[in-house]
Amino acid sequence: ILSAMSSELRPVRRALGLDDRPQAGSSYARGMYKGVTVITAVTRMGLAAAQSATEELFANAGSDIDHVFVVGIAGANDPGLKIGEVVIPLSVVDERDGIFRYPDNLSDFESSGLIYSTDQLAYSKDFVAMLQDRKVSLVDMESGAIAAVCERHNCPFTIIRAVSDRVDKHAENFDVFHLANDDGSPNFLAAIRYILRKPWKIVYLISLGLGAKKAIDASSAELLRNIECLLSRE
Repeated sequence: ILSAMSSELRPVRRALGLDDRPQAGSSYARGMYKGVTVITAVTRMGLAAAQSATEELFANAGSDIDHVFVVGIAGANDPGLKIGEVVIPLSVVDERDGIFRYPDNLSDFESSGLIYSTDQLAYSKDFVAMLQDRKVSLVDMESGAIAAVCERHNCPFTIIRAVSDRVDKHAENFDVFHLANDDGSPNFLAAIRYILRKPWKIVYLISLGLGAKKAIDASSAELLRNIECLLSRE
């Protein structure tokens, strides 16, 4: 089970009764759930980090991996999606190669839409127009890279994202990525400086935090349903 941020994995680990402390010399945490070994890891944010972490996963435990789950939050480009709404995509694209890859859906939740994975931090009018032209549902920074690695290793994967904010033409200028460290933990000094420069953005930051919490709860709940569906097939 892979997430970009520790906050995205925390409720999953808690629900499955898993230790969140990596073993010595490893970036992964292992645990048992209903007799099955579960490996969880924080990839950190971005395509390169996600790719590297997933490659490390297969290098260390490849022969033991039956399925990879990606869980967490994403920004909505589809205006019909609401904050906290879950998406299990029909396809996902890593912007670096532009290849469509197709996740498995293990539950009765209906798959829909396209996730576009990018390292873009500033959503210009041209970038948003491209997203709309391609009918992108969600934008994230990891799923496409993880999917590419899974494909190379012939491993099935499932992506479960929930909407935390908007990236479409209705979104505010999204200039807050630097307020978090690359594992998603808050960079308090950067946040203080940001608020001092732009005090009118406090409401915006609070809304982002609330949206992220709602999305994490929703994506975690759907992940747990998918895990139970996978286990029932064994």
